[in-house]
Amino acid sequence: MLSFVLFDYDGTLLDSTAITYESFKEAFGELGYGDLGLEFFRREFSMNHHEMYGKMGVREEDVKKVEDIWWGYWNEMRGDIRLFPETALTLEKLNSLGIGVGLVSDGKGSRIRDDLEKFGIRKYFSVVVVREDVNENKPSPKGLLTALGKIKKKGAECIYVGDRIEDITAGKAAGATTGCVCNGMHRLEWLVEEEPDFVFKDVSGVVDLF
Repeated sequence: MLSFVLFDYDGTLLDSTAITYESFKEAFGELGYGDLGLEFFRREFSMNHHEMYGKMGVREEDVKKVEDIWWGYWNEMRGDIRLFPETALTLEKLNSLGIGVGLVSDGKGSRIRDDLEKFGIRKYFSVVVVREDVNENKPSPKGLLTALGKIKKKGAECIYVGDRIEDITAGKAAGATTGCVCNGMHRLEWLVEEEPDFVFKDVSGVVDLF
């Protein structure tokens, strides 16, 4: 029986896809690579940046340049990023129902923890696992297994909700129920090929499980 929800962050709770793309677009344009296009970016984006740059045709000698320039543009633009409209209300409803909530993300911990305080939602999470806690990106289940250990839950008691194929794969590998939202990085048709247990328009649909 489900008693706990673990969420991904970017593209699931945070509406960050457009600005992530724009920051990459600026960096690629500055180095002469041109605009790869939003659809290609959505398909190939990965938190394993080195692998992603290879797929995007970045020369080895330019990898660090792209990374540095991208982070510069990201930091300039990140002030415009907001939570999805449904996020705070969904977290409040789950809290009122007595359902535990956690976060497992490949994102940088300092940035995510700052965001949780800024948006006033840190109080809802009994566990937060970020990149530096595990040093393995999804589809590795290590982040989820770390969170499960902290909350002393079995995978079968939890649902992991994300917006990318890697989230579904990691959730299954951790033995969790899996759910995907349709308003993040990956297209619905890509996500359903991975056979998640639940498909949600956005995170508000998670409440209906309880």
